[in-house]
Amino acid sequence: MSFLDRPAAPPTKLGVYRILSPNAGVRVSPLQLGAGSISDQWHKLGMGAMDKTASFKLLDAYFDAGGNFIDTANAYQDETSEMFIGEWMEQRGIRDQIVLSTEP
Repeated sequence: MSFLDRPAAPPTKLGVYRILSPNAGVRVSPLQLGAGSISDQWHKLGMGAMDKTASFKLLDAYFDAGGNFIDTANAYQDETSEMFIGEWMEQRGIRDQIVLSTEP
């Protein structure tokens, strides 16, 4: 494949990226994955929660479908949501392909 060839079509419309901001030049998927239920710390409160295996499976499905935009916060799941996402990106070597938005 030559660098002049057109890239392959994305697997889903999730991979048809949009410009997040004209000043930033960052391209993101049209649907952001909210990570509030990634991790299992809120299970005891009766709220949405997933263990690490299920969390990684969800993140893999989102990424494989073309998603690259994830929202998280240190308040989600007592900070473990951010830790799960960081570990997932590190294991797969894809940190440079993910746009991660977080808030205090």
